Amino acid sequence: MPTKTVFITLLSCIIPAFILIIPASGEIAFIIVALYSFFYCYQQKINPFTHSSSRAISFILITYFGVALLSILASDISIYAFKRLGTNIHFLVAPWLIVLLSQHLNKNSLNYAIKIGASLAGIIAYFQYFYLAQRAYGTVNAIPFGDIALLLSFFSLINIHNETHKQKWVSFFSFCLGCSAVILSLSRGAWITAPFLLVGLLFIWYKQKSISLNLVIVLFIMGVIGIGAASLSPQVQSRLHTAQQDIKVYEKNSLTSVGTRITLWKTALNAIPSHPILGFGLHNTKQVTADYIENQEIKKALQGFGHFHNEYLTTLVAKGAIGLISLLILLIAPPVLFFSHLSQPNNSYLASLILLLCIGYSFFGLTNLAFGHGIMNTFFVFILSASSGLLNSHKPIANYP
Repeated sequence: MPTKTVFITLLSCIIPAFILIIPASGEIAFIIVALYSFFYCYQQKINPFTHSSSRAISFILITYFGVALLSILASDISIYAFKRLGTNIHFLVAPWLIVLLSQHLNKNSLNYAIKIGASLAGIIAYFQYFYLAQRAYGTVNAIPFGDIALLLSFFSLINIHNETHKQKWVSFFSFCLGCSAVILSLSRGAWITAPFLLVGLLFIWYKQKSISLNLVIVLFIMGVIGIGAASLSPQVQSRLHTAQQDIKVYEKNSLTSVGTRITLWKTALNAIPSHPILGFGLHNTKQVTADYIENQEIKKALQGFGHFHNEYLTTLVAKGAIGLISLLILLIAPPVLFFSHLSQPNNSYLASLILLLCIGYSFFGLTNLAFGHGIMNTFFVFILSASSGLLNSHKPIANYP
């Protein structure tokens, strides 16, 4: 394997392998690889907006960033506004990143790193929950911890039908540990997403011709039974009971976990009609919360929230209808572009990563921000850049021994 490929692959694999357990490791690795991608494209005289490996996805990602910038320029411009824009910088650097990864990322190493990431997430979750007696969160917030652990778990199973007997056990072990992390994170948003990822995974296996339609049905029933069994665990039952209680007492106490979400959703729906096209600006969501909540006690309790616990509502408030369109394109267009690759043996794994990634983020956004945390942006942009870049590369996809 060329030295440059070894260097890029090692740095890149840090992101899925250690993003949840070593503080800032994923973000630092992402920054280094992204900065090197600028130098690489300049050195090779490559324009990422015309290069075949990055052209289509580049315009999708740049459009998403551009709409965020537009929402600021159309409102009150300030230093804080551009600071908020900085959380979207991942989408701006993605075109150059795609080119670099398309040429110097080892696909097999990426696969192993994903399984390591799922396994380590499970190990640290067991330690934090049972030894430290606290909600599992790795080194990040518990919600993105559960979300990313869930994706790593399902990513681990994509190619299981094409693996050796030993590799199958590693994949299954990684999946189980990763799912344990999801349960112990007590992240209800991730739990809601799991059945949809199961459907996506079964569809992928069917497109790969790894299983028949009858087996899809059998596995789906088994998966539902498995999810049902997991829902009977003390951790899940406790969270479900708390949610039910929060809903029951909402009229009397709207500051519970679920009550806060409902209040923020109502606030967003009330605010959206005032600025329907371009929104209030990416940086003005806190001000919207203060302006559109009349109850002083509730306003004081929620004044620190910079989002509305829903990606779609937050986008409509911050960036308006144009922002929502850019978000939907970001989540829908990549799987559509690479859909035909799902049935191609050499490309199926990478196309499947993109499909499950976008399914996951689509549902994560229902109860929280899908792109509000730097770590979530890092993970999404890296997986999408790596997968799309390798799929569109003219060279054979790297499978070094």
